[in-house]
Amino acid sequence: MPSRLVLIVLATILGLWTLGAYNRLVRLRNSMRTAFAPLASQLRQRHAVALTLAEVSRTRITEPQDEALIEATLTSASQAGRASDNVQQRPLRGDVLQQLAIAEEVLVAALDELGHALQDLTSGIGPDPVVSDLLRQRDALQEQIAFSRLVYNQSADEYNRAVALFPTTLVAGLFGFHAAPEFPPI
Repeated sequence: MPSRLVLIVLATILGLWTLGAYNRLVRLRNSMRTAFAPLASQLRQRHAVALTLAEVSRTRITEPQDEALIEATLTSASQAGRASDNVQQRPLRGDVLQQLAIAEEVLVAALDELGHALQDLTSGIGPDPVVSDLLRQRDALQEQIAFSRLVYNQSADEYNRAVALFPTTLVAGLFGFHAAPEFPPI
């Protein structure tokens, strides 16, 4: 009889611990997803700014080589948008986040080149207010994205530490919790 009571108490303790570990992993995963939402939104905003900047540039710069910069910016913004759509469909998967990071890196490079080509329109005697405003938005978004990436990566790191901590790894494996990818710098 006493051994049966001990088994019931141990089973209850184990069940409660398992429930607590499961709830902690769910809370951390949800926190990580919540931390990713502003980053995704800011990336979308940058895509919109890039598309607008490229379209506005068509009427303001006329050099043949600059047309290639405009097309590269439009193409890279579209690719980054598609990569962002894939992240929305399959959130927080490593391969999908890596594709998004690569697309964003290409977009940043294209925006930097286009911004350099537009430099004459942002200074001097008559700066173009539309171009100047779009470039300021790009720069502000870049800072916001860097901060949001840091917040997301900290959240992902906390979740990953919990998933890797023994004996929580047993609960993670039992319920299908996997390590989350970090979002690389862009």
